[in-house]
Amino acid sequence: MKIALCFILTLTSLYAQSQNKEQKWLEDWFRAWELVDRQLLLLPADKPPEMIFYDDTRVYTTSLISCAPIKGPGMYGQPLYWRRGPHGDTLTLPDGQRVPVGLMSFAASTPEGQSFFVMAAPAFWKAAGIESSAFTLDKMLTGVFLHEFTHTRQQKGFGRLVDSIERVHTFQEVPLSDDIVQGYFKGDSGYVRSFREEIDAFYTAAATTDKKQAKEAVRKGLALLKARQAKYFTGNREILKTLDDIFLSMEGLGQYVAVYWLMHPRGGNVKRDAAIAGFRRKRNQWSQEEGLAMFLALTRLKEKDWVKYQFNKKPRTIVELLEQESGDRF
Repeated sequence: MKIALCFILTLTSLYAQSQNKEQKWLEDWFRAWELVDRQLLLLPADKPPEMIFYDDTRVYTTSLISCAPIKGPGMYGQPLYWRRGPHGDTLTLPDGQRVPVGLMSFAASTPEGQSFFVMAAPAFWKAAGIESSAFTLDKMLTGVFLHEFTHTRQQKGFGRLVDSIERVHTFQEVPLSDDIVQGYFKGDSGYVRSFREEIDAFYTAAATTDKKQAKEAVRKGLALLKARQAKYFTGNREILKTLDDIFLSMEGLGQYVAVYWLMHPRGGNVKRDAAIAGFRRKRNQWSQEEGLAMFLALTRLKEKDWVKYQFNKKPRTIVELLEQESGDRF
């Protein structure tokens, strides 16, 4: 789980017009987050994470760094106190790490459990040659922001579970990350074949408007998933079953939140199929690819009250939710 800067501002509302046009992108991202929170996530009020944004020369942060105060957007109608200053090609993160400036977007937490968030500004992405053929780059980056910002609210549940696993397990062969399963098995053609088949089942469930057909496809996908985990996650790799379920839940929800905003008429206003296909992009990150399919399938079976199980201290995985809603227990 990965995851610095400078700016002081007191806007009384997120919707107040920023006096500094160079931060409009940030105000737009915050608006997008408030929209999905009000319409989908319905999260209780909480202290925002410390945030670090940066372009090619400067850092913008709510972290307590000695930089000049500036004006910037608030969140949930409350002011945020921002600072801005030169980063000198290195960011100091709230957990004390110093990292070189590069193309990054991630959430993490300090040893004390405080969430923080890091992401490059749109200009940095553009300079790096990042493009989106499905919709505008601004819409794609808003989706990326929403995906990663969702993780800041998952730290108290899924994040702590991952931290507890890391304390008792050593991962020497493949480092612990949301790509750990992919790291172990990307070169195993039999595993990849099984994995692709189960993904197809979940996307079949997501595509149909017939609830009975969706349930049947979900059951097929779950059966394939359980068989895959039983076959490959054995011996000292048994812990991968727990991590697989956790990262499918975390990454899948992040992807779904982004797609939800892209489809929303007051968000990206992109047609459903285009939003899904566009945000899947290269389809080469397994936990994101399958996790999105599973959450899309879940929304075919159940209204959005499933969201409440994703953010508490004892969250339920997407596998558990699909088992319940499809009527299958393994």
